[in-house]
Amino acid sequence: MKANGKLAVDTNAVIAYREGIKPVCKLIDESDILFLPVIVLGELLYGAKNSAKQKENEYAINILIDNSVLVPIDKAIAIRYAKVRLKLKKAGRPIPENDMWVAATCLDLDVLLLSKDGHFENIPDLEVINWEKNLS
Repeated sequence: MKANGKLAVDTNAVIAYREGIKPVCKLIDESDILFLPVIVLGELLYGAKNSAKQKENEYAINILIDNSVLVPIDKAIAIRYAKVRLKLKKAGRPIPENDMWVAATCLDLDVLLLSKDGHFENIPDLEVINWEKNLS
């Protein structure tokens, strides 16, 4: 983890935390500041609404919100998103739309991203901890 103790989470990291995946729990629990990109919150809320355990999942999301810094999309992140998307397009390496927003958020905040999605490696300057690759 960066010396600043700041960490942002992707949707799959939050799910892994809820599942008790040890390396993910350790990183999240030991972070000084946990950032929750609003895009990730949207994906989590969708998943909760679409699940058999809607109330339980919504409760867990509310606890996460209370214990993290929710990061909205602002002008700086939108500018960063445009740059990331253009670089990926020119390189012929597109990634899912929401993940471009998550990456732009992390780049703007200069924080590590916790995710198991390998396609984040295609984004220059984005520091990612992939617990399936880096911590297994």
